[in-house]
Amino acid sequence: MKIFIIITLVLIVIFFISSCETGYVKRGHNWAWVTNDENFGSRDHWIQGVDNESFKVCKQNKNFGTDRHSAYFQGRKINHATSYGFVPLTNNAYGYAKDKKRVFLDTEVILKADPLSFEVLEFPYSRDKNDVYNGTIPMNLSQSEVAAFRVTNEDKMMAGSKTTILLSEFIKFSPEYSWIDSLYPDVKWIILGSSGTAETAGKKFKGINKI
Repeated sequence: MKIFIIITLVLIVIFFISSCETGYVKRGHNWAWVTNDENFGSRDHWIQGVDNESFKVCKQNKNFGTDRHSAYFQGRKINHATSYGFVPLTNNAYGYAKDKKRVFLDTEVILKADPLSFEVLEFPYSRDKNDVYNGTIPMNLSQSEVAAFRVTNEDKMMAGSKTTILLSEFIKFSPEYSWIDSLYPDVKWIILGSSGTAETAGKKFKGINKI
């Protein structure tokens, strides 16, 4: 009787652990991104358009995966990313990555970013040899400002907050970025960190705005 109780308890623990599983999981022949929350419990989100035979999870950051053609972040295809030369740049939920031609945050392209010189600073900021970026948006700084740029993130509680917004809505409030529409007609969404703070060359910034 005691052995039966022990076996039952072990099975319950195994079931509980498996039901709390998150991340990439293969169900039969198909890959899914599994989430777990209080309201919905464990949910499988089947990866759309993935080549299930060649798909593999990236060891550097398990939020990412690749198949023979594309790259994925948390089960969603990354726009314009290819698996050739694809490398995650972070090991956390801030999904910075690059391939041979572009740099990405989550599923979106970081506009104008140079993959060879790109470096992650502290969210929401990153930098390459040409500019500093807030989320996926270039801040249009001078070379001296880029070199001296320093993240301060004074509000530690909010600095890491990430907002995904329609490009059309973003341009309404920041018309100086209307050039994105003509240069990148397929861009629909942008990612920002409006609560991040930084300084450079006597200037201070909150988000993308000088204060």
